[in-house]
Amino acid sequence: MTKLSEGKRYISKGRKEALDIKGFIYKKKLLFLLLAALLTTAVLTALVNLNLRMGKTQKIITLTEQYGVYDLTGIPDLDKTVVRLSPGSNYYPNTYLSPKNTDSAVPESINRFEEIRADYLSQRFILRMPKGNGVYTLTFTLSGRHAMRVYVNGELAAQNGQNGTNKQDTVVWENNITFHGAAVNGEMDILLNNAQFYHDKRGASLAELTISKSETAVDPFLFERIKGIVMMGAFLCAAVLLLGIYLMLSRTRATLYFALACIVMALRECLQSQAWVYFPIHGNLSFMLEYLSMVLLTIFLSLYLGQYAGGKFLRIVLYTAILGSCVYGACVLLADSIFYTSILKYYQFLLVACIVPGIAVLFWNMRNPNKEQGAAMFGIAVFYLAALSDILMYSDIFGDGPNMPVSGVAMLVFVLAQTVSLLQMNNRVLGESKEAEQKLEAEKVVLESLNRLKTEFLGDVSHELKTPLTVMSGYAQTTKQLAGKPDTLDGGEVSRRMTMISSEAERLSLMVGQILDVTRMEEGRMIMDQVRCYVDEVIHTAVETHYPILNKNQNRLDIRIESGLPAVHADSARISQVIVNLISNAVRFTTDGVITISAKKENDNILICVSDTGMGIAEEQLPYIFERYGKKQKSGGGQDTGTGLGLYICKYIVEQHSGQIWIESEEGYGTSVFFTIPLYKD
Repeated sequence: MTKLSEGKRYISKGRKEALDIKGFIYKKKLLFLLLAALLTTAVLTALVNLNLRMGKTQKIITLTEQYGVYDLTGIPDLDKTVVRLSPGSNYYPNTYLSPKNTDSAVPESINRFEEIRADYLSQRFILRMPKGNGVYTLTFTLSGRHAMRVYVNGELAAQNGQNGTNKQDTVVWENNITFHGAAVNGEMDILLNNAQFYHDKRGASLAELTISKSETAVDPFLFERIKGIVMMGAFLCAAVLLLGIYLMLSRTRATLYFALACIVMALRECLQSQAWVYFPIHGNLSFMLEYLSMVLLTIFLSLYLGQYAGGKFLRIVLYTAILGSCVYGACVLLADSIFYTSILKYYQFLLVACIVPGIAVLFWNMRNPNKEQGAAMFGIAVFYLAALSDILMYSDIFGDGPNMPVSGVAMLVFVLAQTVSLLQMNNRVLGESKEAEQKLEAEKVVLESLNRLKTEFLGDVSHELKTPLTVMSGYAQTTKQLAGKPDTLDGGEVSRRMTMISSEAERLSLMVGQILDVTRMEEGRMIMDQVRCYVDEVIHTAVETHYPILNKNQNRLDIRIESGLPAVHADSARISQVIVNLISNAVRFTTDGVITISAKKENDNILICVSDTGMGIAEEQLPYIFERYGKKQKSGGGQDTGTGLGLYICKYIVEQHSGQIWIESEEGYGTSVFFTIPLYKD
């Protein structure tokens, strides 16, 4: 027993500790989300760097120019080496070198490169190659998009874009060009023409040349382009999925905005990975689209994040970012590229000024997020931590080395997280819509039922009001005829007819009173004037006043009231109304039977019962007997009678007195209706 008790205590303690940990995590949701995002960013960075190291299967060396020549003859094992050639000591600003003018052109020292603005220039690389007739793969890499043309040993080897001496004649392409060449007489003479008229802060830039054997060389930008196409496809798949959800399931604007953002991300990835060169896109158009895609991405992501922008500050930040993006987008579309590249720094400053405090406040406001908000915040945190990592990497704070950005892969995580968040949101919205639809359907059924009951009620009331009026009119006319023959006038017959007229008038008064009472009940205007009174007095008054008039079916009345009943706290007129309604029902559904009215003390209440020996009530009707416009039976006379409101009014009056009412009945054996009234307390 001791070991069992210790085991139970141990399990109980373990459960308590688990609940404490779970509660701590729940309270610190934001902290754990940020830690998870930081860990994810670290893993992505490690994977990207691991891929970089695994991709370095060839040795890379850097070679500088010596006396105008790059000497590769002393490099051992050139077949397994990639040689990087830095720009030479001279270049040709605002000049296009060609095989015809190489000797006449005047070079400038690269020391003056920053001083001389050159929108187009030429470089010359003379390579002294090892003996042999091997073919080499060569790649020029520049900073930014350029139009490029390459000559090798006097022959045109490659061209990207279109070189011109002014902006109108120039078509920029990418920042690299790959070509093949072989040495002639042990040398390779390479001329590069490049032009860049589209950027404000720089014209044409100096190129770096890499060279390797064709048998082992792979296009250095092929992997990036393939990766760009894969990521572009992933973004487009996410966009199609979200657009399908938006069009076919739930029309939530956040879903539409993020789907459009995914399309823009696919376009931007296509441009930045250079995959656009495989598509029929004009070079100058691709240059403009790279800037325009940044604007559109900012607008759509701002609109998407607007669903979380609660508070005046976040709204101001949101509208500022959108308005600034719209203004800069108009400049991209309508102004010259020199202008919109010159003001880019101001637009970037505006975005930083909006994003940093906006994201900080957004995270603070959602420090206890739900599931869909948590998924969205995780994606946002991963993306912005990756962007911060890339900024630090490009700034060379931790030293100069190969740059392997992780924001592209982090963007996939961001899109996946936002897609999960949107799926959860749409699932919630669809659930709420389905629930609302079911509620509306239920309300529709109820309203249709009420409308049907109202129609039936109006028809029944019209019939019931007409019946006593017809009887009264008929007896009045025949009585008038009897009064016109005084010789044959029978006093007993006249008295009987007048009794019938009075009975029908009383029944008519009861029905009209019931309709008016229901109106008062629904408007809250039925007032209970509860005072100290006695049930036996209320019963005798009601019977003496109404029973002789209501009883048309020759029923016998039996009153059984316990002697010495204490006083009750009630509205005597309303309790009398209950008793009269119950007597009216009893006499209508009983013919040549007995109507019994009883009252006795039971605990702190007076229990009153009105019973009959009539036709009884069907069992399936009992659950609905106190409902408004309840289904009526055939009366003892074989006709539908009453408004269907009597028991509904009785229940309301009894419950307003803090009493209870119920019914017992068996078809063919009569009905008993019981209700209680609390005793009067001093």
